[in-house]
Parts: sequence; structure tokens; C-alpha cells
Amino acid sequence: MNIKKLIESVIYQLANNEPISSIVPKLQVISKLLKNEEFKIWIDNEFIYGYAEESEIPDYRNVKMSSIIASFLHHQGFGRILQYSNFEVPIINLGIENYKEIAHIPVRQTVFSIDRILTENKGNIHLSLTQYEKLLIQQKILQNCEISNINKIISREYFLNIISKANAKLLDMFLELNETVFENEINFNIMEKKEEISQIVNHTINTGVYITENSTANIKDSNILGGSNNHFGFSDDFKKQILELTEKVEELSKDVEVDRDDIAFEISKIKLQLEKGESPKLIKSAFNAIKGIASSVAADKIREVINQSLPNISF
Repeated sequence: MNIKKLIESVIYQLANNEPISSIVPKLQVISKLLKNEEFKIWIDNEFIYGYAEESEIPDYRNVKMSSIIASFLHHQGFGRILQYSNFEVPIINLGIENYKEIAHIPVRQTVFSIDRILTENKGNIHLSLTQYEKLLIQQKILQNCEISNINKIISREYFLNIISKANAKLLDMFLELNETVFENEINFNIMEKKEEISQIVNHTINTGVYITENSTANIKDSNILGGSNNHFGFSDDFKKQILELTEKVEELSKDVEVDRDDIAFEISKIKLQLEKGESPKLIKSAFNAIKGIASSVAADKIREVINQSLPNISF
């Protein structure tokens, strides 16, 4: 099994917002082969099994309801009944502590389950109350009422944010592992890399940022340019350099008899990222993937061109 291709496949799928269901089996394989317990636990929790009731969850999985909506009959005596539909229950009347307890919702389902909930519900999310919460509201607020339906309402943006955060952490981790630990040529004789892997996994899961020791982060010389409404794109010089290198590789790949389709696939990834203006790391990763694809005279020429040009491009 080509682990390098497996990880780069997941990186590509994440970068292009492909269905979560398509990456879960790959993540199971990768988490076993990586032999890092913290990473395996995180993958199991986020993508495979969900978080157990007794386990701690990341902050982005702690969400708050916007309201509680109920439909019920209010018995007023002497046979008089009033009917209410989609009535916003004033649970603040339960007191601040009860309000906080009911309003706080820890989301423990897998990312795939959350995605399915969003697919099945086009608007905000309706969640059922526990029996205790229903009883408390019945006794303290909706006395003499016959509740037919009651739900917590949660903005779908909370659920979208959970998916976005988990996918972003995974993408950052794989890109850093591929580039920093395995130098874009992933080698899974990894026991000698155990410390570096643990450092990247820990930094990415717990902070969402990876910066090596004794290093600094700045964007002064970045090839990513800010735009309106927080949209980003690459500088003209960066795009020119990448396109020139891509054209050279495409021309040389015509003489590659084996694995030409794999090279074309990596080139398509590069062009897509140039168009989207999002991930210079994915572009660099694709060029490095091309270097490792084939073994022939033509492929040697491609590697030579990439090795000469890539160090001169600022990613």
C-alpha cells in the first residue's frame, strides 16, 4: 500500500470539500500505520466512533441553543383550552444555573454524523430535550399544559463550524507531516520519526497551529494576497512561476510512458489550487509527489527541473 498516496489523497479531498464519508476508511488505515496514540484517539473520536459520554471534548464542540420551541395545549379549567404552536419557552424563568445547564450542548457525534444531520435538515437544527429537562419545564413554566412537541433550536452554523474545525486540523496535520517530517516523500519506517510526529500532532490538535521550535511565523513575504470579504489569492509573480514550472513538467511528461496519468492528476491539483488561490502547501506537495511518481529517463528530467525551480519559489 502506498501510504504517501493515501495521505495525499486525503489532503486533496479535504482541500476540495469532497464528502466526508469518502475519507473515513482512509483515516482508519492511516491512524493505525502512523502509530501515534494521540492521533489515533483523535481520529477515533472525531471521525470513527464519536466522543464517549465521560470524555472531554474540544471547545468547538461545545455549542449553545438559541431557544426552546414548544407546541402544547393549555388547559384553563371549565373545559377551556388554548392551543399554542412554535411557542418560545422562556426558560430563563428556571433560574440562571438551570438555564446554563439546559442551553449548553456538548456535541459528541462523529463529523460524518454531523454532516448527515446538516444534509437532512436544511434550516437550523432541532434537538430533543432529556426527560429531566421536559419535566422541569413542565413543572416550572408550562403548568397545566399538554406538551405535544418541544425542541432545542441550534443554529446550523455551530455544526458547520465543528466540521470545518476538524477538517482544518486534519489538513494542517497531514500537510505538516508530509512536508516537515517526511520531506514530501512519506516513509513509514516511522519509529525514528516518533518525536517529530508527536510534536506536530500535539500542536495541531491542541492549538490548531504548528510552528517548530526556534522559528518565527510572518507573512511579510507571503505570496498570498488579501482581498475583499476575507477572500485570498496568489500574487501574479507566484502564479507566473508556478505556471512556468507546470508547463515544463507537462511538456516533459509527454515522454513518460508509465504513470503519465498520475502526473496529470498532480498537475490538475496544482492548477486547481492556483485557480482557487488557497493552498500553496498543496501545490508544493503536488510537485514533490510528481518527483516520486515514475522512474525513467524522462522522469529524471522532470525531477531535475522541479529540483532546480522549486527552491526559488517562496511558498
